[in-house]
Amino acid sequence: MTLESTLTFLAVLVLVKGFIGVLDGVRYLDYIRKHLAARPEPWMPRVSVIVPCKGLDFELEQNLEAIFRQVYPFFEVLVVTATAGDPAVAPVKRLAERLPGHKIRFITAGVSQERGEKVHNLIQAVACADPASEVFVFTDSDSRPHLCWLQELVAPLKDKKVGVSTGYRWYYPERANLASVIRSVWNGSIATLLGNHSHNFAWGGSMAIRKSIFERSRVIDYWRHSISDDYSITQAMKDAKLRIHFEPRCLIASYGRCGWRELLEWSTRQMIITKVYARKLWRLVLVSQWTFTLVWWWALAGFCVALLPASRGSPASVVWTGGPKKYGLLAGLLFLFGAVRGWYRTQTIRRIRPEHQEAIQKFWWGHALLFPLASTLTAYCLARSAFASSVEWRGVRYEFCSPQKLRVIRNE
Repeated sequence: MTLESTLTFLAVLVLVKGFIGVLDGVRYLDYIRKHLAARPEPWMPRVSVIVPCKGLDFELEQNLEAIFRQVYPFFEVLVVTATAGDPAVAPVKRLAERLPGHKIRFITAGVSQERGEKVHNLIQAVACADPASEVFVFTDSDSRPHLCWLQELVAPLKDKKVGVSTGYRWYYPERANLASVIRSVWNGSIATLLGNHSHNFAWGGSMAIRKSIFERSRVIDYWRHSISDDYSITQAMKDAKLRIHFEPRCLIASYGRCGWRELLEWSTRQMIITKVYARKLWRLVLVSQWTFTLVWWWALAGFCVALLPASRGSPASVVWTGGPKKYGLLAGLLFLFGAVRGWYRTQTIRRIRPEHQEAIQKFWWGHALLFPLASTLTAYCLARSAFASSVEWRGVRYEFCSPQKLRVIRNE
């Protein structure tokens, strides 16, 4: 079997997968329409909302104010930092003083040498939560939920078969630099993997769990030596045979900008953490993304090479033996399927968050046109993650010995 025939066979497989992806996009939009049309039965017990903070996230005060102003009758907010002198503490305290009617508490968690700083913050905050709270809700300081987010996230927990109710995020680029748009595209492809099925995962920036289930499923034990709050709680729910419910209404906004260096560090860290805590998923993504990236750039390059007058008999003819029609058709169909899927994705998000239609519409082109770059970024991060055993996260470096053993090798 020649290299050309092997790549052609892979291209056909990728095309079939791309066509199925378009059908999935249509089905997903229909699922969202039906889900949003059915209002959930309200259930509003007492809630403790836990917000781990470190440093000054983009528009931190606006993000925290959105959490403090939730339309919900009985809830407290626990703002937790590793140190009392964290830069986030002062502005959030000033914000809390402007909202005297809200129950807001500040917790200093300290530093752990055996788990991730965020996870350690969560463990300490849970221990300080109001004993009357029936539900723990976790969110991030760089996320900005809408006013009814808390109601919508907690309501599915009325069903006792649900272990965790989760949402996800959608990045809104603050300025149209290419790195920020690609981050939104990269993240958006993950957002629409969640749905009405048994393969959901919890996302730490928007998740809720009953206190009784939290204790019964021993979430603290899963967190004890972990850097990932969401992968670990996902495993806890699987082991407890409890369902993770994805609530589309709880897709929350994350604003800001990033440069190329930040984008590469962030996306590579996600892949390394996935490799450590969800190796089967990592392998699946590795095969999928590398196959697409290889086929896409081979077809695109082949189209360009075939147009060159001196291409026949050149070294390039060993890799590309077809003509421009073949490679042009392959590249064109791959791009068409990906663009249609990206367009459907933005239409789905517009339906979930109609109040953000203008912001979503502003960067629709990124999701429809830049997916080859986002896939190439994923392939690059997967290659790097294959040989990496440590990550740096907000000034702290962690080394993974195993999924159950973590070592803090540098703490600033």
